[in-house]
Amino acid sequence: MSMSSRVKHRCAGSIPNLWHSSTATTRSGFLPERIVHLHPTRLCNLSCLHCYSESDPSHKEALDPDVLGAALGLLRAEGYVLLSLSGGEPLLYPPLRAVVEQSRELGFRVTMISNGLLATKRMDSVLSLLDGVAISFDGLAATHNAMRRRSDAFERACAAVQRIAATGRPVAAAISLTREAIPELPDLADHLVSLGVRALQVRPVARAGRARSLADCSFHSSSDYARLYLVVLALQKELSPEVQVHCDLAPAKGLWQQRDAYSGLLGSCETVPLEDRPLADLVNPLVVIDTGLLKPIAYDFDGRFDVASIDGLSSDYLRCYKRQRLPALQKLIGGALASMQARQGLVDWFDHCARLSEDCFRTSAPIGSAEL
Repeated sequence: MSMSSRVKHRCAGSIPNLWHSSTATTRSGFLPERIVHLHPTRLCNLSCLHCYSESDPSHKEALDPDVLGAALGLLRAEGYVLLSLSGGEPLLYPPLRAVVEQSRELGFRVTMISNGLLATKRMDSVLSLLDGVAISFDGLAATHNAMRRRSDAFERACAAVQRIAATGRPVAAAISLTREAIPELPDLADHLVSLGVRALQVRPVARAGRARSLADCSFHSSSDYARLYLVVLALQKELSPEVQVHCDLAPAKGLWQQRDAYSGLLGSCETVPLEDRPLADLVNPLVVIDTGLLKPIAYDFDGRFDVASIDGLSSDYLRCYKRQRLPALQKLIGGALASMQARQGLVDWFDHCARLSEDCFRTSAPIGSAEL
C-alpha cells in the first residue's frame, strides 16, 4: 500500500490536531487534555451490533439542556477543557446547537463522533461550530453495513467525510474493528485518506453493551491485539505527519513506565487536600451518560464508582465525592497500574479498567495499589 502522494496532495501544509490543544502541558491519566465525554441521548437512527451504549431508534429520552448546561458550567470550573459529543447519534439530539453554543461560551472546545448518516448540508449550522468531527467506521463496505444493519451505511458515512473535508473543516475517522476486520484496515485507511480524513482513531471492539451478544470469534486474542497494533504502526509510518493515526492499544510495560501520568489521582498531595483539587486532575475522562450520571473513564464503568448526577450537581457535592468516594477509584486504578509492571503484551487501557470495575465486586481479593 502506498498512500504518500495522495495524502500530500489532499492534506498539504500544517495539519491541526483535531482533539488536543498544542498548549496542553500536563497530563491527567493517559490523556493529554481533560475531557468530558457527553452522551446526551441513546436515540440513534441505527442499532449497531457492537454498540456499547445499546442505542437504537426506540430510545427517546434525552438530557434536559438547562440541567446539562448548569452541570457543564461546573465541570468547566473543575478543569475540563474538551467536550466530546457522542450518543446515540448526537445529531438527533434536538437541543444540540444550543448545548454546543453554550459549551463554547463556557470555554470548552467541542468535538463530535457521528455515524455520518445525518451529517448533511442541512446540519452545517451545527457542524460549523465544532472544533472537529469524527465519523465512525467498522471496516470496508460489506463489514460496516453488516455491523450497522443498513445497506447504505458505508456509502453515506463516506459521503459525509468527503463533504465535510471539502468545506475545509477537520474530519477524522473513528474505527472500531472486530478481529475478522483487522485485514481490512489498510484498505479502509487508504480509502478514508483519499476522502480527506486528517486523523484515524483505531480501537478493538470491546465486549460491552450490545457487543456482548457477538460471537466469541469477533473479539481479540493477545495475538490479534499484536496484529492490529502492528498494522497501526505501519500506517503511522506511512501517513505521519500529514495524517494522525492513533490506536487505543498500548504495551503494558509502557503504561507502567508512564504511571506518573496518574500522579494527580494516586500521588501524594499533602499540601493540597483531594477535595481542594480540580476534579479534572483526578478523574479523566469523565463520562456523562444519557441518564445524567457522571462516570469515570468509560460509559460502562460499574455504577458503584459513579461520581454524581448532573441533577443538582454542586461544588459541595463534588468535594464530598473527592473526600469520601474517590479512594475506591484510586484503589482500582492503582491496582490496574501495578499489574502492568509484570504484564506482557498489549492492553486496551480504558476497557481494561471498565472490566476491572465490574470484577472487583465479584471477588474478595485486594485490588492493590501503585507506588508512584
